[in-house]
Amino acid sequence: MLKIKKIFNNNVVLVIDAKGLERILIGRGLAFNKKIGQIVDEAKIEKIFVVDSPNVTDRFVQLIEEVPVNRLELVTLIIKNAEVELQKNFDGNTYIGLADHINYAVNRFRKGERIRNALLLEIKKFYPKEYNAGISALKQITYYEGIELNEDEAGFIALHFINGGLNNDTAQTLLTTEMLQKIVLIVEDRLNIELDTDSLNYVRFVTHLKFFIQRVIINEPRRETVPEMFDQVLRFYPKATQSVEIIRNYLQGKLDCQIYPEEEMYLILHVQRLIK
Repeated sequence: MLKIKKIFNNNVVLVIDAKGLERILIGRGLAFNKKIGQIVDEAKIEKIFVVDSPNVTDRFVQLIEEVPVNRLELVTLIIKNAEVELQKNFDGNTYIGLADHINYAVNRFRKGERIRNALLLEIKKFYPKEYNAGISALKQITYYEGIELNEDEAGFIALHFINGGLNNDTAQTLLTTEMLQKIVLIVEDRLNIELDTDSLNYVRFVTHLKFFIQRVIINEPRRETVPEMFDQVLRFYPKATQSVEIIRNYLQGKLDCQIYPEEEMYLILHVQRLIK
């Protein structure tokens, strides 16, 4: 039994369940002709979010004020389909972030503005499932909004799916953060440089590492092939190679995994960009 505590609009309500926990419900016509204290029709519920902090409720209020109702319904559909496609559950923060992004992307497109996704290649290579879910989202946006966003936007949407999955496990996020900090220190120490955390190459490097750590933690299969360029990369970039040897040993020890030549080569190329 879900009792209405607050009505945001006809499609979004804050309720209290039988255990006294607050939840935000989304569904077409959920609050139509309803009042506070009444019970919602559970058949109309399309998405349920647990409210784990007042901040989530505040952000929903702000979102509802800024994003058209039809676009919120579109995002609900995109999230539901992505959960089936990726076999993940996304929380309220992921919904809010994605709704805000899609609303901004649609408005930007209609103004003739385009933004390039500098991480698109990395996203496509290391998170193909999330990227494909992003492509599916673009098709839904085309159907409901009548516009065709490019694959850069599929990459941006995929990032919300990736980060949503990462954030579902706090311990995993903490481990990833700890390892990223250690690796950055290794690079700075070995190369005697201070990394520019605002630079695109830094963002690419950290994103690449985050994707790699995530793949190892969830035990995704990795290829053992040796790329044709591997020997050339080792020879051309000796300083970057030495740094990556230390990073490789650290990652293998921390994650109890094997880093194969393909992954090592990409790490070397990323570190080389940081040197430049």
